Amino acid sequence: MKLNHLNLTTSEVAALAGFFTSHFGFELVAMRGKDAFAILRGADGFALNLMMPGKGEPATYPDNFHVGFFVGKPDLVHSKQAELAEAGFAPGEAQDLTRGGVDSTSFYCLAPGGILIEVSSLQA
Repeated sequence: MKLNHLNLTTSEVAALAGFFTSHFGFELVAMRGKDAFAILRGADGFALNLMMPGKGEPATYPDNFHVGFFVGKPDLVHSKQAELAEAGFAPGEAQDLTRGGVDSTSFYCLAPGGILIEVSSLQA
C-alpha cells in the first residue's frame, strides 16, 4: 500500500502552490476555480491537493499539525533553511534534536496560509 495523496485546506491556494513548486520540487498539474483548487505532483507521483475551505469556514488545523519533509543530510536541512529565509519566509533556526533515541537536524517554517512545514534529516 502506498500513500497516494493529501488534501490541505487553505485560504491561500495560489501562494501555497507557489511555495511547494518553488521550494519543494512539486509540479503544478492543474489550478481550478479562480485559484480555489490546485493539484500538485511530487517527483515520486505523490499528489498534493490544495483547496479553499467551505464557504464561510476558516482553514484550521489542530495544534502541532504539520507537513514534514525528509532530506538525506543535515547540510541539506541548513541549505533549505537558508533558501526559505532568502525567499522571505522566516523559517526557524535549524536545531539538532534527539527524538525517540534518534538524532536529527530539523527546522520549522510557516508556509502561506499558515501551514507548518518541517524539514529534517538524520544526523550522520
